[in-house]
Amino acid sequence: MKEIPLSSCERNSVITAIQKGLRHDNREFLEVRDIDISFGKDFGSCTVTLGLTRVLAQVTCEVVEPRPSRPSEGKISISVHLSPMAAPHFEQGRGNDLVEELQQILDRNIKESRCLDLESLCILAEESVWQLRVDVTVLNHAGNLGDACNLASVAALRHFHRPDVTVEEDGRVTIHTLEEREPIPTFMKKVPVCLTYAFFMVDEKCHMLMDPSDLEERVMSGKLIVGLNPHGEITSMMFPGRVALQKREIMNCIQNAFSKAKASAEMVARVVDDDVMKRKSVIKPAGYTNCLVSDSSYRKKKIDELIENEIRGEFVVPEEPMEEEGPKIEDRMYDSEEEEEEESMETSSPKKPVQAVVDNKKKKTTSMSDSEEEETGETLTAKDLQ
Repeated sequence: MKEIPLSSCERNSVITAIQKGLRHDNREFLEVRDIDISFGKDFGSCTVTLGLTRVLAQVTCEVVEPRPSRPSEGKISISVHLSPMAAPHFEQGRGNDLVEELQQILDRNIKESRCLDLESLCILAEESVWQLRVDVTVLNHAGNLGDACNLASVAALRHFHRPDVTVEEDGRVTIHTLEEREPIPTFMKKVPVCLTYAFFMVDEKCHMLMDPSDLEERVMSGKLIVGLNPHGEITSMMFPGRVALQKREIMNCIQNAFSKAKASAEMVARVVDDDVMKRKSVIKPAGYTNCLVSDSSYRKKKIDELIENEIRGEFVVPEEPMEEEGPKIEDRMYDSEEEEEEESMETSSPKKPVQAVVDNKKKKTTSMSDSEEEETGETLTAKDLQ
């Protein structure tokens, strides 16, 4: 299915708003959408929500033979998957320019930047090493897939724990389960960050936006994708588009990217460390149940519906039914039993005069047993007198 083209009315609306310094989602030009990172029940499973864009990253491992050129280093492979679930114009099993662009971004930022210590993945030099495989699946496409895929891949790799192994004297390798031994975390030297800037040419003037949405990406003239780490090193730079930029504009993007990279890396490290600490404190991971509904407008709609229903009186606590006139059957049975007991007591014990009751009140003792007996005697006489 081909992507539905934008109408000239929608295109002019976006361009006119940018010309006046506005965006259709009420953000500033250099403001990023809300970021939410969640982890699954297994190590290395991570979902990242960037606005309405959602990406899932899953890390797995296996034991393979090393490369002959690097016999003491492990391997890492990254693959990106797009499905019609993310957007109607994505076709299953067919690659396009977007897949190649995302694959290139992840390979440059993660594999070629050497952010992982591949030597720590070595089990036995020249014989067996660990190979990490990162599968990135786009769940919903709402713009800026490059930043979301990079963030999900980095968080999943940092969160991943591989099984512990034992090498025997004869060269046999024993892989222990997670119940037998504690898993080993993946060591990441640096946290690579990817930031995307979109450019719009309006009346020979270039406007720069950060974190473009799907609608803005379909109208923009070009974009700049900067990959860097908090240590001030640029890992990659891609410039797809048809617009020519000046050196000053590119330097402004790079300076802004450096200021944002440190905060993004700290956020990833903090979220991963918090989840690992919860797992060590015998708290069962909830998985993705808490992030099934991440749309704030959906939550607000549900709250408004509850408030309206409560105002209308639909959630009224039912009142207790009014007692009908006249005694009920149970009350009648209870009264008849009391009458029978009183008649039996009257026949068994003789009546006492009132003066005897008064004398008994004057002769009370301090002991609890005597007082209780006198009280029972008084109540009996009072009933008899009635």
